[in-house]
Amino acid sequence: MTARGRPFEKLPAGARKHLESMAASGLLSESAAATALGMPLDQFRRVVQEHAPSKLIWETALSIERDQLLDALYCRAVDGDTRAAQTLLAVRHGLSEKAPQGSGGGVSVVFNLPSAMDPQAYLEAIQVKQEALPNASSD
Repeated sequence: MTARGRPFEKLPAGARKHLESMAASGLLSESAAATALGMPLDQFRRVVQEHAPSKLIWETALSIERDQLLDALYCRAVDGDTRAAQTLLAVRHGLSEKAPQGSGGGVSVVFNLPSAMDPQAYLEAIQVKQEALPNASSD
């Protein structure tokens, strides 16, 4: 049983180089990173969440891993793997077979009707008052 010392406040020295190397070789995960850096997993998670410079180191390592995976997916797509091509189109360009392309489809028309009137108000509204026309023969 190992004794626990003070909790980590930041990633240990050399963490950037170590995590970037793990990302480049495809071995990056939270648990593997914590073990490689000699940190308990819960402390590793807390440090990369709360300590801004440590968070930046972790996000940079994740970016390296993401870029390598996208590159591998791109190579497969160019070599004719249609599933890889579909995935890249969906991830990088927001295109999917399931969603319609374009601005969302056809025309939409909305009719806004006034609220119902009580019968007396309706009768008053439709009554037309006749104006007396000047008599044309009086000229």
